[in-house]
Amino acid sequence: RKVKMKRKFLMIVLSAFLFSCGNSEKKSNESTSSDEVPACCKNKGNEATSSDNVPECCKNKGLEMLFPSEVSAKGDSYLGKEVAVRGFVKKVCHCSGKKCQLADNDESEVSLTVFANDEIGKFSQELTGKNVKYIGVVKENRITKEMIAAEEAKQAEEAAKSNQNCDNGQGEVKEEKGHKHCGKNKDYSKMKKWMEENKKDYYPVYYVEVKNFEVMD
Repeated sequence: RKVKMKRKFLMIVLSAFLFSCGNSEKKSNESTSSDEVPACCKNKGNEATSSDNVPECCKNKGLEMLFPSEVSAKGDSYLGKEVAVRGFVKKVCHCSGKKCQLADNDESEVSLTVFANDEIGKFSQELTGKNVKYIGVVKENRITKEMIAAEEAKQAEEAAKSNQNCDNGQGEVKEEKGHKHCGKNKDYSKMKKWMEENKKDYYPVYYVEVKNFEVMD
């Protein structure tokens, strides 16, 4: 009987020990996962430990990663806040190089424009066709009814001149410097409809002023 009691006692102690080890291991794994340093924070295989040496992407690793369509659709919720946006670069503007047009992926339509801040200056054309993570502040550009009316009048005038040139036998109008101006010949019907439905005299266009970016592929 004493032998049985000893065996039972040993089984209880062993079970308690295994349970304790299991929890300890779980906590250890959770700690390792939560403290894991992103690849961008490593310098030649060494983890950056000094705050002076930590790249901007690590300082912002707590930011929620958003898609361009999310920022565009819910820009009022992020206005004035710093965000991380990952998008597929459809185009880098040829005019100045200061802005990129982003989509959620290579098959999506452009839904957000990001602008380089003064420190970055401009983006390289090599970003086109790549997935890039941008860190910056969400800002708003208000397109008023007066601005739309002026732009539509300008577009109508340019269209009339183009038709006149073609009628004069000069052939198709060449694109300036081999490309179209960024943002030229926009369709403003969507904006006017939104203003009417929301009883606003302006249409908000949200964008991100970028202070840092990282190519993801």
